[in-house]
Amino acid sequence: MNHFFDQLYDVNRMISFTEIQKINQRRIYKLSIQGNFDQITADLQLNTAQPDMILNSDANKRAYLVGAFLSGGSISSIDKSQYHLEIRSNKIPYLRLLQKLLGEFNITVTMLNRKRTSVIYIKKASEVSDFLKIIGANEGMLELEDKIIARDYINSRLRLNNLDMANLKKTSSAGSEQVKMIKAIRGSRIFQTQPDKFRFYCTLRLQHPELPLSGMVGIFKQKYQIKITRTGINHYALKIREIYKSLNN
Repeated sequence: MNHFFDQLYDVNRMISFTEIQKINQRRIYKLSIQGNFDQITADLQLNTAQPDMILNSDANKRAYLVGAFLSGGSISSIDKSQYHLEIRSNKIPYLRLLQKLLGEFNITVTMLNRKRTSVIYIKKASEVSDFLKIIGANEGMLELEDKIIARDYINSRLRLNNLDMANLKKTSSAGSEQVKMIKAIRGSRIFQTQPDKFRFYCTLRLQHPELPLSGMVGIFKQKYQIKITRTGINHYALKIREIYKSLNN
C-alpha cells in the first residue's frame, strides 16, 4: 500500500518523531512528504473546512475521526476515577467539524479555547466508550468498560457496607436507649400491669440490646414460641418510650 501511494503521487516520505519531556511524557510523530503534494491535498480535500468526501458515508466519518484522534487526541488513564478524552487543534473550524460529526453519533463534546490551542473533550465514561467503539478501538473499549464495571461494583459494595455500618450503629444506639428506659420503668406499677408479651420483649431487649427488629422477631419465637411481627416489636418499643415519658413528667 505504501509503495502504491509513492508511485501514484511520485513522492518521497519520511517519518520522524520528537520526545516531549514534560509532566506527561509523550512522542510527536511527523510525516514529511516531498513531491506532488498539491495533488494529494486536492484528492483528500484537505484545504476545505468541510470536505464533502467525509460527509457522504458513515465509514468515511469514522475514518476521519480515527485520523483526528491519532493526530491530536489523548485519553486519560482508565485506572483513574474520572475519564477524559480530548482532541487538540489550533484550527477552530476543524474542531467544530469534529464536534458536528460526533454529534451525529450522539456524542456530546465540549469545546474549550486555550491560549495556544483549542480542544474538544468528552467527560462521560459511556461516551468515551462509544467514541472508542466508533473508531474501532474495540480492545480499548472493552478494557475501559471492564474498569467501569469493576469500579461500579466496588463503589456499590462500599455504599452497602457503609449503609450496614450506619444501620448497625443506629440499631446499637436505639437498643442502648431502650435498655436505659426499660431499667427505669420495670419497677413501676404501670409496667407490672402490661401484657406478658410486652414484658417478655423487655426481658429479651435487656439481654440483647444489639439486635435489630428482625433479630428480635426471631429470638422472640425461639425463646417463647410466640409468633410476632416487626410491627408488633416496634409497637412495644414505642410503648416503652411512652411509659418512660409518663413516669418522668
